[in-house]
Amino acid sequence: MQVRTRRGFLGAAAAIAVASSVGACGGRGAAGDDPLDVSDGAKLPGAPESMAADGTTIVLGNPSASLSVRIYEDLSCPACAEFELEGTGPYLKRAAQNDALQLQFTLGSFLGPGSKFAANALRATVDRNKFAEYHELLYRHQAKVRKSGGFTRDRLLALAVMVPGLRGPEFDAAVLETRHREFVEASDQALDTSGVTATPTMAINGALVPSGSRALYEDRDRLHRRLRKTGVPR
Repeated sequence: MQVRTRRGFLGAAAAIAVASSVGACGGRGAAGDDPLDVSDGAKLPGAPESMAADGTTIVLGNPSASLSVRIYEDLSCPACAEFELEGTGPYLKRAAQNDALQLQFTLGSFLGPGSKFAANALRATVDRNKFAEYHELLYRHQAKVRKSGGFTRDRLLALAVMVPGLRGPEFDAAVLETRHREFVEASDQALDTSGVTATPTMAINGALVPSGSRALYEDRDRLHRRLRKTGVPR
C-alpha cells in the first residue's frame, strides 16, 4: 500500500501538471554558430541512439556531448504527452540532432501495465535506431489509447507499423514476450530513487529543474537561454 500511495501521488501530480497551458513555440532563424539555436524547420540528420552504461538510460544524440538534458517520464502520463508534443520536448530532440547536447530518457512505469509494455517496446526500438520516431508516435496516440484501456502488446505492434523498418521478427518478439522486462523494472526503480516527484521532470547536467521553473517545459526561448547559461557544448 505504501508504494501504491506514493505512486498515486506521482500520477496525481502529473495530472495537475497537464492542466497548465503549454506555451506555443515560435520559429527561429538560422542556427548560425550556436548549435543550440536550431530552427523548427531545420533539415537535420537523425540523431544516434544508444543505451548508457547504467543500463537504464536511453540516449538520443552524441553520448560524449558535454551538455546533457535528462527527461523523466511515463508513457501513460498526459502531462508528458503535452510536453513532448507541444512543449519544449521537440526542441530538445532537434538540439540533439544538431549535436548540441545528449538527450537522456529515464522511463518510469508507475501508471500501470500499459506503461511497462510501452517502455519495453521503446527499449526494443533502440536496437533499430527507431526510438525517436516511435517515442513521438506513442505520445501522439496516447490519449486515444488511454480511452481504450492503455497500451497493450498488440496495440504497440499495430502502432509500430507506422514507423518504416521497425516491425520485424526480433522487434515483434521483444514486444510480445516482454524481453526487456529487466530494463523496465530497473528504469522504474531509477526514477523512484531519483528524487523526482512528478512527471515530466527535466534535469540539466544532473541538476533537477525545480517545479517553479515550469516555463522551461513550455517556452523554447527560455529553455534555450538556460542551456546556453549552463554552457555551450564543446
